[in-house]
Amino acid sequence: MMNWKQLFKVTIALMVVSLVMITCEEFEPEDFDLSAIDAAAVSAMADTHEVALRFKSASFYDDGTNLGILLVGGGRDTVIMSVDTSMAIQHVDIFSALVAANPEPLTINDTVYAARITADSLSFHLLSIPTTGTYVFYLNHHAAPSVFHEVSGAMELVGIPSEVMTPELVASLYNPENLDPTIKGRYEFQLEAGQYLFEMARMESTVNDDFRVVLMREQ
Repeated sequence: MMNWKQLFKVTIALMVVSLVMITCEEFEPEDFDLSAIDAAAVSAMADTHEVALRFKSASFYDDGTNLGILLVGGGRDTVIMSVDTSMAIQHVDIFSALVAANPEPLTINDTVYAARITADSLSFHLLSIPTTGTYVFYLNHHAAPSVFHEVSGAMELVGIPSEVMTPELVASLYNPENLDPTIKGRYEFQLEAGQYLFEMARMESTVNDDFRVVLMREQ
């Protein structure tokens, strides 16, 4: 027959074993299944068949005779148009200049867009949306994307994007073998069909110029 000291030790041991079992159950590894859209974005981001996307910075062009917008970043660089150089450059001027220059717009693509974005200015591109819905931009570096649409001759910001890095996406990107994930930003926009001005600015924490952008539409 056990004395009270032995009984106490056995009771404590049983409590410790029970606690360990409960703790192990609570912290069992959990499997995260990527959504179809996130899985497609991860696959596209890793695709080596990329589409070159030349973002442009914008400034006034004035040679003493002609006024216009100077678009730096490939393709047609100068668009002669009516602009007011007494004011800071307006988003509508940049949008009009890009429309006139007619670059290939950013749109849904099966592969990744590769772009070089410097830190000294905002960068712009046209964005073409075929149907109304939720569109998600995936970025491989930290940046601040914005979307503008034209309203009565001016450009208005299309709300604030929802920055949602889902637990499933985070879990799939971070692992002991991958401490530098390929996707660092996920931004959702509610957009109607039409043409937009897409703006992107590098965040201060980003030191790399080479960006990869994937645009997906939630089904």
